[in-house]
Amino acid sequence: MDIQAIIDGIVTAGEQEIASIQSKAQAQINSIRGLAEAEANTQKDHIIKETHIRVNRAQAVISQRMEMQALQMHANARQQLILMVLEKAKEDLVMIRNNADYPSILQSFIEDAINAISPSLLGEQKMILHVDKRDKSVLDSIEIPGKGCVRVQFDAQCSGGCEVESDDGLVKVRNTFESRFERALPQIQQDLSMFFEEHITSS
Repeated sequence: MDIQAIIDGIVTAGEQEIASIQSKAQAQINSIRGLAEAEANTQKDHIIKETHIRVNRAQAVISQRMEMQALQMHANARQQLILMVLEKAKEDLVMIRNNADYPSILQSFIEDAINAISPSLLGEQKMILHVDKRDKSVLDSIEIPGKGCVRVQFDAQCSGGCEVESDDGLVKVRNTFESRFERALPQIQQDLSMFFEEHITSS
């Protein structure tokens, strides 16, 4: 065998070895690439899932915050309406004195106050009736129960009604428009709250 044949054989064998190495290398590259793509897809799916979770969580927080804000705005609006109605009612109290029925209203208030305080008085103990000075002319036109036991003083400051106390000052009954309004206020607020709740909800 001549030298050239030996050289050709060596070259051929080298080329075959190189081809084999290249084939194995390409196979490894393909394998690594496949694993990388699979890992990348896994990471991508994980990131997408995590993103969805974060978005859903953020949406839930925002929705809850908006719902709380809406409820607070609703409560504030209802409270504002209640305050407006109560303020208007207070303003209207002042006008009752100009009503034609006021004398009978005042007499009813005086009778209620005297009847309320009478069981607490001792024997023939006298009472002091406190009335606003603006009601002096009205008082002259009405009948005061037990008038002989009642001393009238025009020193009350109120929109209407009266106050009655024992002459020793130990027992006192307030029966003015303001005092009645204050006693009725919790029930009025509750009724107004329910009223506005029904109407705001249905609107």
